[in-house]
Amino acid sequence: MNYPQVALEFMNRDHAEFVTLLQKILDALPDDNASVVQLNDLLDELLAHTRRHFTEEEREMQATGFPPYPMHQGEHERVLGAMAAKISEWQSGHDKAALKAWLTGPVSEWFVNHVSTMDMMTARYIAACRSENPN
Repeated sequence: MNYPQVALEFMNRDHAEFVTLLQKILDALPDDNASVVQLNDLLDELLAHTRRHFTEEEREMQATGFPPYPMHQGEHERVLGAMAAKISEWQSGHDKAALKAWLTGPVSEWFVNHVSTMDMMTARYIAACRSENPN
């Protein structure tokens, strides 16, 4: 998946981890030996990782007084809600085709767009604030 690097290393690291988790799930989907439990665990890991990343990002936005914080944080809430709903949908139906379509379509598209726009701008702002106030 092609996505840009941003001005903050913690965000780049978290983005790479997200892509790795996403790929692990996609790799497990066509495997007939992949159990529902294994896929559930990977999906739970993706959701937990995303929550941790958003929490760290939001903490940095608040610490620097990032002006569009409410908009960015609202996007995080929307995505977490949608992700939790889709995971719940998967858990009740175990539809591998629907899960794959969601991960390769809306999730992947959102991720690249979010990193390229909101995260790019956010990282630049936070990095600039850190360089002005290195303590």
